[in-house]
This record gives sequence, C-alpha cells and structure tokens, in this order.
Amino acid sequence: MREPKHDKERLDFQLERFTFFTDGVCAICITLLIIDIKVPELEFPSDQLLWQSLSHMSFRFLGFIISFGIVGHYWSVHHRIFGYVVKYTTALLWLNLAYLFTMVLLPFSAGFLGQYSSDSGLKLPYGVYTFNMVLTGFMNCWLWLYVSNPKRKMLSRVISPARIRLGLYRSLVIPVIFIISFLVFLVWPVVSKFILLLIPVMLHWGMKGLEKRAEIEEMKTAKISLAKPD
Repeated sequence: MREPKHDKERLDFQLERFTFFTDGVCAICITLLIIDIKVPELEFPSDQLLWQSLSHMSFRFLGFIISFGIVGHYWSVHHRIFGYVVKYTTALLWLNLAYLFTMVLLPFSAGFLGQYSSDSGLKLPYGVYTFNMVLTGFMNCWLWLYVSNPKRKMLSRVISPARIRLGLYRSLVIPVIFIISFLVFLVWPVVSKFILLLIPVMLHWGMKGLEKRAEIEEMKTAKISLAKPD
C-alpha cells in the first residue's frame, strides 16, 4: 500500500489527527451507551414503583457497565500502541477505520441486548452483542499485528517477539471469553454472564508470566545492543 502523500514535516501533526479522531469516536461511543438507558416515567411514582422499574433495568445497567469497560479498555490499548507509532500508511488508516466501525456498532448491539435482556429465551440479542465484541477484538488484534510488525518499522523502538505475542494474546482475551460465554448462554443464560468476569482477571493477572518473559527478552536484547561496538 502506498505511503500517504504529505510533507515529512507534517508527519507529527498527521499522527495527532489520527489519534484525536479515534479518541473522539471512542468518546461518542461511550456517551451513546448511556443515552440508551432512559429514566423511568411513572404516572403515579412511589419509591417502591421506582425501585421496581430500576430493578427491571438491571440487565441494561450490567450491559452498559460491561460495554463501557470494554470500550475504555480498547481506547487505552489504542492509546498505548499509538504512543510509539512514528509513521503510518494508507493501509493503517483504513484498518483503523474498520476498527472504529466495529466500535461504533457497540451502542446499537448493547441497546439491542438491553431491550430484550429480560427474556432469557431469546438467543439473537446476546448473539449480536457477542458477534460485535468478537469482531472488535479481532480488529484490535489485526491492528496490533500490523503496527508491531518489525518489517514495517512503524514504532519508535524495536519490540521483542515475546512482546508482540503478549499483545496478540491480550487482544484475543475478550473475543475468546465472549465466545465461551455465548456457548454457555445457549444452555445456562444466567451463568454465562458471570463468565465475563474472567476478562479483567485474565487481562490484569492472567498475563503476568508472559509479561515477565517479554521484559526478560527485551533486557537481553538491550544488553546485546549495548555490547555491540559502534
């Protein structure tokens, strides 16, 4: 794919536009998630009726919390990745747009799930939501593999193969757990929601061994580079 045509002096500005646009899309997605949750309207309100209305919306709030956390996670991952990017290509622009396309679908799929979440007999709402999450996760994985490829030299420093594998595995955590959750949902709908609690566990504690391995490999690489004569 051809490089974008612009002055080299404008590269930093173009990269800032790239990240600012992504930040804006993520902010809008998070805002739209809560807009779908409407305040209960009762003709003769009472604390008891209001509490009943809120309890009926519990699955909607759960879907909002899950979606908010995942959008926030993907935004933070994108922020960390592009903190090291020093150049981009036209292919990366379109790949990032495809990634954002899956993100902007999340308010719809979350709202669709919330609207029919009280009926455990319906499989399609959770199926659509799962498909959206899996698609977003795979696009995030593709984005990481494209940017981290050492042949493209798009990062400010060379990262180790162990670090690339770590990013790959972390990218696959959310889609894999959602697939497992959906399969369980077909049999035990209530239990399937608790499986999603594995996402923060795996992301924050399940990758400790791989993170340590990546750090050790990078330290060895740094020592070898320092030992080499200029």
